[in-house]
This record gives sequence, structure tokens and C-alpha cells, in this order.
Amino acid sequence: MKVDISSLKQLDKFAQSFSQSVKAGDIIFLEGDLGSGKTTFTQLLLKHLGYEGRVKSPTYAIYESYKLGQFELFHLDLYRLSSPEELYYIAIEEIIDKQNVVVIEWPQKGKGVLPLPTKALSFNMKNSNSRELILDVR
Repeated sequence: MKVDISSLKQLDKFAQSFSQSVKAGDIIFLEGDLGSGKTTFTQLLLKHLGYEGRVKSPTYAIYESYKLGQFELFHLDLYRLSSPEELYYIAIEEIIDKQNVVVIEWPQKGKGVLPLPTKALSFNMKNSNSRELILDVR
């Protein structure tokens, strides 16, 4: 499924719709270039899941966690990883379990350590004013 996310309003509308399908145990991969909307999508997703606090980019911390009523959401940004094995230092096997939702930016950096996603979103910049999102539910 392809969705036009050229405006923040369009991305917000998609995040709201997408939030209704998120459940404990989901592993959601976010793929795309720098600045394509991955972190903004996660911030909007958390808003629609009922989180009211500040949502930070996990670029330097590798991950941030957010307690929600029905589960805990972990937001990982693997951009700065040197090797997939570094995921073991953050106890990835405890983060990825059936009780949590895990949203992962730059999942290709964890190849060989990360399990397959339940949902994958590809953020594509068509040009400087146009973006699209491709959803793959597995």
C-alpha cells in the first residue's frame, strides 16, 4: 500500500490510522533516507497511542522507551551502530518480546540479530516537496 505523506497533516492522518493496528509483540521497521519522516512518524504514532509526554529522537541513546496503557513501546534508532552485535549490549533480547512494541529506524544495521518485522514502512523522498510511504504488513 502506498500513501502520500508530503505534508505533516497527511503523515499525522496515516499515523492515526496505523495506530489502530498496533498491538503488543509488533516489530515495526522504518526504512528510508535521513530526513524522510521516520522519527516524526514515531512521534505522531505515540501521540495517537495516547502518549502525552515529550518524544525524543533516540539517535544518540540508541533507544527510548514509552510506557503506554496496553504495552511499552521501544523506539530504536540504529543509525550509529558499527555492527549488529552491538545490539546485545543494550539487551535487545529483553526489548523484543511479546509484551512490547518495538519501532526500529535503520533496521538494516541490525541485520542478522533482529528478527523479521511484523510491519515494515518505507519512507521515500520522491523530490524535495514530495514523499510517499509504502506499508508492508507481514
